[in-house]
Amino acid sequence: MTNTTTAPLATTAPAASPAAPRPASSVVLGWLRRTPGDLLYLLTGMPVALVSTVVLWSLASLVTSLAGSVVLIPLALVALLAVLACARGFAHVERFRLAWTGERIPAPARAGSPLTPPAPTRTGPWWRWWDWLRDGQLWLDLLHGSIAIALATVTWSITVAWLATGLAGVSWWAWGDRAQAAAAPGTVSVAGIDSLPVVWQVLVGAALLVTLVPVARGLAFAHAAFARGTIGNSSVRALAQRVEVLTASRAAASDAEAAALRSLERDLHDGPQQRLVRMEMDLAATQRRLAAGDAEAAATALGEARQQAQEALAELRALSRGIAPPVLADRGLVAAVESLASRSAVPTTVRTTALGRVPSGVERAAYFVVAEALTNAAKHSGARAAVVDLAVSAAPEGRWLVVRVEDDGVGGADPASTTGTGLRGLAARAQAVDGALSVASPAGGPTVVEARLPLP
Repeated sequence: MTNTTTAPLATTAPAASPAAPRPASSVVLGWLRRTPGDLLYLLTGMPVALVSTVVLWSLASLVTSLAGSVVLIPLALVALLAVLACARGFAHVERFRLAWTGERIPAPARAGSPLTPPAPTRTGPWWRWWDWLRDGQLWLDLLHGSIAIALATVTWSITVAWLATGLAGVSWWAWGDRAQAAAAPGTVSVAGIDSLPVVWQVLVGAALLVTLVPVARGLAFAHAAFARGTIGNSSVRALAQRVEVLTASRAAASDAEAAALRSLERDLHDGPQQRLVRMEMDLAATQRRLAAGDAEAAATALGEARQQAQEALAELRALSRGIAPPVLADRGLVAAVESLASRSAVPTTVRTTALGRVPSGVERAAYFVVAEALTNAAKHSGARAAVVDLAVSAAPEGRWLVVRVEDDGVGGADPASTTGTGLRGLAARAQAVDGALSVASPAGGPTVVEARLPLP
């Protein structure tokens, strides 16, 4: 029995017309709103940069010390991985701090994100460590964390001097006389500032505080520009990642198609072809028996031939479902998934939202994810119930069709195992359309298979 729940798709507001140029007053108000965040970022910049420099340089020194001995090279590699891990952590902290200023620095796409789906055959800790060492972004994170203290020292000094001088000027009328009286004999005035009249002291301080707004904005922007070039997802780096993803997707599509053709050829050879050969032999035997006048034996042979034809037809229908069911092309993904659920040996509930237009390649990939997951639930997991969710989610990188199949079986499914060829094939299908597949199946269950497939 299949239960289907459909939620309406939220309406989308019409696209706004291109915005007119912002007036100068709007820009100034925007700077004023950002000033507290700019000051908080700049004043904490020096301590954070000092911590990152000390940690990273200390670990780097440990790496060079360990690498001096052949016996300790494995420990040096572990220490190097620790350096890169710390560099990534400090990069996350820097992007978080820059958000205080209103500067949103997008994090670079890492391996395993929807933009960079992982190769399903490369698993294990050694491969992960190797991927870390060859990840150029981690080395850029290390560069940023190691030399950011130079820029932080300059901007922190300017901010502190500007802010302290401005505050001292506007409050000089309250404590300036006492400060001059308490000054040690022979104290030299800097540019004669403390000898200015109180009103000038206040005016100079006020001018410094007013100009602190654009100064802080400029200093924060300098940090943001440095971060975009090192720990941000620059356009060149994003394009290179996209080319790498498309290359992997093309290879995955080719491999998936070749594997599907080999499987179809093997299934045709082992199933319907053998049935048809047997039917041809039965028909030949029927012809001989009819020629000999043995009608009873001929009828028996015809019955066997008919049985072989029925079995061959059933196997061809089963194979056609592995190619593309007609209902998928005629009525769409939701109807095809509901048909799958109704035929499943495990009672399945289908929950959907209004999906809108789904490309045919994405529909096929989503259909086969559901089909394979329900087949595994029926054959291997001992599940008593399954739930299929079809939904559209929005993310900064675009819209995604999220296909989620959960069963309450015993779990233990592992795409990396030698027996997990079906799940590996699904990962290749998802990667072929620039998507990604994840499998969570702890011992004892539940098993959750989730595919994220891109939508236009």
